[in-house]
Amino acid sequence: MSIDELICYSDSLHCINLIKGLQVKYRIQAVLIQDIKDLISQINVSIYHTLREGNQCADFFAKLRVSSDVDFVTHTSPPEGVRNLLKND
Repeated sequence: MSIDELICYSDSLHCINLIKGLQVKYRIQAVLIQDIKDLISQINVSIYHTLREGNQCADFFAKLRVSSDVDFVTHTSPPEGVRNLLKND
């Protein structure tokens, strides 16, 4: 996708610590976590923790995707339900 820099915000501090921490052993997710570490080492990626309240727009779009049967959607303007959330951000 030719991404030069990526900034990722997550409301899961535990997941961020697993990704940023030392090698994870003896966990079911160890291979997945290592795959994520390998991917983010290839480009400039910053991972930050955000409070759940600061992640409402992402939650909105995740729920919108779950309720849709379309594989990919491009929005030319913010959907109606997310406008107030954007104002709060």
